[in-house]
Amino acid sequence: MKIIEVEDALNLDCIFIDTRTPKEYNEATIPNAINVPLFSNEERAVVGTIYTQVGKNEAIEKGMEFVSKQLPIILKDFNKYKDRTIVVFCWRGGMRSKSIVSLLDSLGFDVYQLKGGHKAFRRYVLDRLSNYKFNFRLIVLHGLTGTGKTEILKKFNNSIDLEDLAQHRNSILGGVGLKPRGQKMFDALLLKRLDELKNEKYVLIEGESRRLGNLNLPSLLYAHMNNGINLLIESPIDDRVKRIVKEYGLHKDQIKQILPRFKRLMSCENFSLVNEFLCNDELEEATLILLNEHYDHKYGHSLNKIKYELCIKDNYLNNLKKFIANLP
Repeated sequence: MKIIEVEDALNLDCIFIDTRTPKEYNEATIPNAINVPLFSNEERAVVGTIYTQVGKNEAIEKGMEFVSKQLPIILKDFNKYKDRTIVVFCWRGGMRSKSIVSLLDSLGFDVYQLKGGHKAFRRYVLDRLSNYKFNFRLIVLHGLTGTGKTEILKKFNNSIDLEDLAQHRNSILGGVGLKPRGQKMFDALLLKRLDELKNEKYVLIEGESRRLGNLNLPSLLYAHMNNGINLLIESPIDDRVKRIVKEYGLHKDQIKQILPRFKRLMSCENFSLVNEFLCNDELEEATLILLNEHYDHKYGHSLNKIKYELCIKDNYLNNLKKFIANLP
């Protein structure tokens, strides 16, 4: 049976197959890995309980019973990739990946077991992020809520959209309409994106605090952002309101559930007005109060402390492209 180290596997033209449960896979995996679970979430729980309360051999026996029933379906899934090199992993390179790699190897697949499993991959990601060598300089976009910074980032191939990687907009309403990612998956996707951009001279990114929702930015990246080229994006408040309503408007019910968190951040009168406007589908009116009463006050103070190389008030893309073209 062939075993491969994490770094070697990542440099290989291969398909990663995650044999862990759907729950484990959804929490974090190797980017672009495909889930072919040997156990369902419930079966994994049963095996774990037997392991803890009865013993290892009994747990293995129960696990084999579960897998044997699903083996035709499992092999059918793997057969889709028989013409590719396959790297199989589980949590820490244990029984799940070992057993399926042994079987596939006997059937003529070009297959490896990932040494140390996802746990080793996680160590690799943390080590890389803690020692990352930045070959590019960051152009950091700042601006009040709704100025369209994310829209700008999406127009440039040489950009990092941290909020997209996190699936969180880094505010009280940041997770509305999204499924926020955990730290492990965010770190893995961030490292992948950094490596994709390693040959760029300049990379655009939005200015963020050290925390992004419930996530932490790597210390080296945050320090590199603080040493970046700061640009301020400004937009009329009416345009900002329309942009926010377009992004959040379909999730009014979710916003209502979160709204009580604003109660201590604004006057009782304005809080009641926001709630009333939301109930009446007057989203622009509600948004305007939230901007004036909370968001602009919160972020405007910190934005005023930053020294900017350029303030862009209109024609964002062309002005940005001209600015980047004139950089040394």
